[in-house]
Amino acid sequence: MIQKVIVADDAPADRELMEEMLRILDEGLDISVARNGEEACDLLEKDAFDVVFTDLKMPGRDGLEVLEKARSLEPPGEVVIITGHGDVPTAVKAIKRGGFDYLLKPVGVDQVEVVLEKLSKHRRLVHENRYLHAELSGNGHSKIVGESPALRDVCRRALHVACTDATVLLQGESGTGKELVSRLIHKASPRKEGPFIRVNCASLSESILESELFGHEKGAFTGAHASKPGRFELADGGTLLLDEITETSEKLQAELLRVLEQKEFERVGGTRTVRVDVRFIATTNRDLEQEVRDGDFREDLYYRLNVVPLELPPLRERDGDVELLTGCFARRFARRMGKEVPEIRPEVLDTFRRYPWPGNVRELENLMQRMVIMDTDGVIGSDDVPDYVSTPRRAPAGAVPWGPTLEDVERQVILETLRQTRGNRTQAAEKLDISTRTIRNKLKKYAEEGRLPEDFS
Repeated sequence: MIQKVIVADDAPADRELMEEMLRILDEGLDISVARNGEEACDLLEKDAFDVVFTDLKMPGRDGLEVLEKARSLEPPGEVVIITGHGDVPTAVKAIKRGGFDYLLKPVGVDQVEVVLEKLSKHRRLVHENRYLHAELSGNGHSKIVGESPALRDVCRRALHVACTDATVLLQGESGTGKELVSRLIHKASPRKEGPFIRVNCASLSESILESELFGHEKGAFTGAHASKPGRFELADGGTLLLDEITETSEKLQAELLRVLEQKEFERVGGTRTVRVDVRFIATTNRDLEQEVRDGDFREDLYYRLNVVPLELPPLRERDGDVELLTGCFARRFARRMGKEVPEIRPEVLDTFRRYPWPGNVRELENLMQRMVIMDTDGVIGSDDVPDYVSTPRRAPAGAVPWGPTLEDVERQVILETLRQTRGNRTQAAEKLDISTRTIRNKLKKYAEEGRLPEDFS
């Protein structure tokens, strides 16, 4: 996690010694040197650095001013103060101002090694926390709910493979809980203390997805104002979930294959090879074998991913789990809204058992959230169940039934955007911030399901 370093010292011998020790400990470091505090601040102004090793006493701008400059930037760089025994109180003062640590002269290689290890762990935690802050949905719930034989069998096999480092391919319809099972595998694995990082391959355009996965260097493209680690680096020592892997382009599939085989890559716009230790889990709601036969997915990548395949059952095949999930969601959303948990009438559960749940657990969760919100008397009865659930039927072309699934809404948004762009998939992909491959796959899926309007046939 440490790549770019500044060594700032006005004493040439001390500066060269620190640079030499850093190269001995990590030959891959990109080290810049500054002869004084002014040069160090100029370097920080021009580029993003992970760490600055700076002498405390320098003519002109001293180490404290270098510290202030480094910590004022976004993202802020870490600063290690180098000082003599007589200036320890000032070094402690620097720590209170945001400095990471200090080293006492004469500095030995063992001291530097310890600090580098601490810095690596700290930088990874900082990046993980930033990622998690953006990733969290806010519900904080990740428990798998269900007692059906079909679900128990999947969980049993997931726990069995968790103790290995094998790549896992989770297949199943949208909303079946593939991400929850992937988190179960991570938490039961020897990597459980490491990070769990997820990237949704369907939600990002190709160029953005490449940057998200591999990271980028400053100036690699318009808007790249600072270097940024990618998801592969963030997942080092842990698990990376590649969600909806089939939505990646042929170019990106080739790059992913290299990472799976060699565990190394370069950031976008960079030349330094980065090595990672990552366990991979991939998910898809499509038939990956068929994708390979159709020429839409690389066969060699498929075999790399399909080491341990697990198929998640749809909700309609999980006997007894609809009732458990209904109660679980009712309690969750009632607590969140500060309401009493509503009574679920038996006829509602009967209706739910008969409904096929095309959107699976996610659809049931969304429906229960809506019903708890709308509840006014503490009872959810048959009158509260929307017609599309109590009397399932295909909606007329172009109509939106009350309470559509997320997949229904997604389909209508994609089709309407294509109409607005007169069928131009590239323009539609840019408007929706997804890849053209995703649009092509979605249209193919709608055609297979008989849900593609005549004007798109």
